[in-house]
Amino acid sequence: MKKPAIHFGQFKQYDKVFLTAEQGIDAENVKAVAFDGETLYIAQPDCLIEVKEGKTKKIAASVNNIFSRNGRLFVGCNNTLAELKNGKLKKIADFDAPVTDISVALDGSLWLITSKSLYLMDGSEFRHIVDIPEDTVCLAARDNVSRYAETVYIGCTEEGLLSMKGKRRHWAEMTPDMSGVLSKKINCIALDGLGHLWVGSDDGLNIYDGRNYWFNGNDFYSVPDGSFNDMYFTADGKKYFATNTGVITLIEGKISYFSYGVWLMHPTVTKIAVSESGTIAAVTPRGISLITSKLMTLEEKANHYDEMAVKYFTRNEGYQVSRTLRKYGDLDSGWLPNSDNDGLFTGLYCASQCFRYSVTGDEAAKANAKRAVEAMIKLTEITGKPGFTARATRYSSEENFGTENREEWHICEDNPDCEWLGETSSDEMTGHYFAYGIYYDLVADEEEKKKIANTVKTITDHIIDNNFHLTDVDGIPTTWANWEPDLLNNDDRWYYEKGTNSLEILSFLKTTYHVTGEEKYNQVFDMLIKKHHYAMNCMQYKCEDGHVAHIDDQLDFVNIYPLIVYTDTNSHKEIFKMGLTHHWEYERVERSPFFNIVYGALTENCCDIENAAKSLSEMNLDLIRWPIFNSYRKDIVWDTEQEAMGIPPQLKYPVEYSSRVLVHYDGNQFVCDSGAEEFIDINTKTVNRTSTLPGTAGANGKKAMMPYIYLLPYWMGRYYGLIGD
Repeated sequence: MKKPAIHFGQFKQYDKVFLTAEQGIDAENVKAVAFDGETLYIAQPDCLIEVKEGKTKKIAASVNNIFSRNGRLFVGCNNTLAELKNGKLKKIADFDAPVTDISVALDGSLWLITSKSLYLMDGSEFRHIVDIPEDTVCLAARDNVSRYAETVYIGCTEEGLLSMKGKRRHWAEMTPDMSGVLSKKINCIALDGLGHLWVGSDDGLNIYDGRNYWFNGNDFYSVPDGSFNDMYFTADGKKYFATNTGVITLIEGKISYFSYGVWLMHPTVTKIAVSESGTIAAVTPRGISLITSKLMTLEEKANHYDEMAVKYFTRNEGYQVSRTLRKYGDLDSGWLPNSDNDGLFTGLYCASQCFRYSVTGDEAAKANAKRAVEAMIKLTEITGKPGFTARATRYSSEENFGTENREEWHICEDNPDCEWLGETSSDEMTGHYFAYGIYYDLVADEEEKKKIANTVKTITDHIIDNNFHLTDVDGIPTTWANWEPDLLNNDDRWYYEKGTNSLEILSFLKTTYHVTGEEKYNQVFDMLIKKHHYAMNCMQYKCEDGHVAHIDDQLDFVNIYPLIVYTDTNSHKEIFKMGLTHHWEYERVERSPFFNIVYGALTENCCDIENAAKSLSEMNLDLIRWPIFNSYRKDIVWDTEQEAMGIPPQLKYPVEYSSRVLVHYDGNQFVCDSGAEEFIDINTKTVNRTSTLPGTAGANGKKAMMPYIYLLPYWMGRYYGLIGD
């Protein structure tokens, strides 16, 4: 049966650059921002700053405002209005007070307010129309009606929303108790192409038809409450809002969020501007975010991450590890400490490169996979105990050499400048077997196949000979590498691991048989099924847990793959697919690219491949684990099931990947806020279970996650024809 493939095509990939004091930006005092084409201009009290092609320079002094209107750039220099062209100012007019705002009406007429008065451009000069309240901050004019003037609006911070009215022109007040406006503190107003007035206040956003109908902010299904500070409308109807909880866009009828951490240095956005290409300039008290976008395909994005994996995440012999950053948000400032799971994550990366090589024939992918698999084999060879595999190695040249738990770190007998970490877990072995099987099938030459077969055989024999345990060099079984039937089936303390660990050992045995061809491994496989009901343990191996513990989720999807691929009996496969389907249905809400694509690769069922591709498209390019802030959103749904376990509520449905805390597939995708404790109260109670709950600890912008989270599902999806581009 040929499975349908998704051809996702081009999508808009967002990225960002932060402009701070290092570039001469006085963020707390920025008055306004505006674009001329793709060049950004920033108005500060002491100067006008130009940002062009990544370089900043001061081009004028005494600037209090700047406005982009219908392709023209106006600058307020105290009481003088000028136009900016090609980086030079040309004076237009002088007034008796500073220029506050400009509006180009739908009929092209040009209106202006100073801190005292409203003016209309009449020919080549501005004509005084009427005085305004001193707390006026914004202006919107629909057209120039000579007889009646109900189409000109101003917003004030105390007087509220006012509309000009009558032949004897005066201001009609629209108050919350007499109209639909939300507040008397108006921050920004703008007219859309239909003449509707959009009103941003300290209490939210609403829309006025110019007569008596209001679309209340509460009618927006997902626009947050709180202050709307600025807005920008493009000629083709796209809308951008600066709020106290980030940037909100309304494009193609969809509301999207750019919030603190991932996109902004502070939740409060005071001013906003948008370039011709769609670059957003968002001013916060800590700096300006330039949020850029470009069209990409999933393959182009994979190429980006493939380069990152080699440049930023490959440690010594070839291990893939997360990157620790010395400077907030700066990948180049980082270094690569070992992890407890070097073998696991290197195996997942290795598998991604194997699939990539099979799809593309790219020799770089083959070299990456070879380096990774050789590094993994070294972890088994270095311990000196046949079949016992180390978690990690490190050298005296690395800054954390000789630290941490000295009972489990061992100096290599033949190299005092190298040490290895024991107390190896079942997680580690999962990564090893997964990578060895895929490398054996898709990349290895005959000599490499022999080496892999020998390594796998040695590990599996060690496990079988030690009563289905990994036994450390001190003769004691390690804590988590337990596949012993008596313990898994009869010891309540192993209840939650019974299904997962049964799945693991069956998967290990089938992989070993596949690469060695030795029948004894099939015999042990059959014994565990017939005598100890390990296949039944796998019928529903996932223990439903309120979506709290995720470590085993990744392990299960990794282990089920070789088990089903290498099992040659359909009756066995159907049993294992029962467990897989139950697990996938339970995790389906995550929109996980990896989980969905494994399910699609192993069954003929729907695997939500569009959601998988969409999630891949949403991942941030830098892979940094930024702080996140989502609790202000109205589109979130809280799940309280976790409270029975003494854990704070989390999201019932995860937000889009671009707004999630970035974790690996063993982390919690349901976290709402993380690392934003400075701005909001986050309940971090975890009842001493943080070690089993990755993703619940604070995100701080000083760690980058491994690219396998994109590369493995993408290249696996390509290999199985689930993704066509």
